[in-house]
Amino acid sequence: MAGGGTRHSIIKVNLVGELSRLLKGKRCGAFDSDQRIRAKWNGLRCYPDASVICGPLEYDDEDDHKETATNPSAVFEVLSQHTESYDRGRKAEAYRGIESLRAYILIMQERPHVEIQERLDDGTWRLRWVSGLEAVISLPQIEVELAMAELYERVNFSEEE
Repeated sequence: MAGGGTRHSIIKVNLVGELSRLLKGKRCGAFDSDQRIRAKWNGLRCYPDASVICGPLEYDDEDDHKETATNPSAVFEVLSQHTESYDRGRKAEAYRGIESLRAYILIMQERPHVEIQERLDDGTWRLRWVSGLEAVISLPQIEVELAMAELYERVNFSEEE
């Protein structure tokens, strides 16, 4: 999201940096918000704050420029006051309809709190959350464990944004 503010930017940069570091040499790769994602089932095209794609990228048949991926394994959104209802509502529904998606991760800016929506083997979705700077976000879907302290490094929670 362009113009997301300082906290949003810090968290997003920390997230993409950590994902890139943790996925180096593995079958999955990290992408920042320049990577467009399309939910084929309803046509919604979005630019998530970060995404992880495992295996070769699959591109949208309707995109002649090959810039829109259709097979994310995990999608990350840093929530803001202006986008939270959309990220939890219509966008979440679109993402959950993507067959390859295994985890949709929502990251709070105001406090160290992350919500993980994860697809189970039977196709249902489960919600779990992680709170506190000492916690670790376990994402077995992409073989990553993210330290909350790394994700929120340099974020000043005492300042209003």
